[in-house]
This record gives sequence, structure tokens and C-alpha cells, in this order.
Amino acid sequence: MRQGIVRRVADLALQIEPDRAAVLDWILHSPLPALDGQTTFELACDGQGERVVALLGSLLRQGDPALPRI
Repeated sequence: MRQGIVRRVADLALQIEPDRAAVLDWILHSPLPALDGQTTFELACDGQGERVVALLGSLLRQGDPALPRI
């Protein structure tokens, strides 16, 4: 079964922040200045969720310990 983009983002974010409530809040409410100031949810709804996946993947490869508030 194919995973939706928000689920893929959540799975990556949970590798950075294990608190599910914090990840959900981040997805819904945290604007990402590096991604035009939109939230992850807004980007996903606009068909641009892969940009968040790429950002989180990059952070995980670099070993960055925090969800982006860039």
C-alpha cells in the first residue's frame, strides 16, 4: 500500500522528534521559512509535500537533532 505524503513526512519527523503530539503540532502549525513560510500541511495540500520530505531527509543525513524552524 502506498503511503500518503503527510504520513511519510510524519514518519521522517518522528525520527527527529519522538513525541507524536509535537510532530502533529509541527505539521499543522509551524511555518517553514525555508519553504515559503508555509506549514507542512499547507505544502502537502498544494502538492508540494515532497519538498518537506527532501528537507527532513537532508536534516537526517546531516544528523540535525531538531525539527526545522528555518
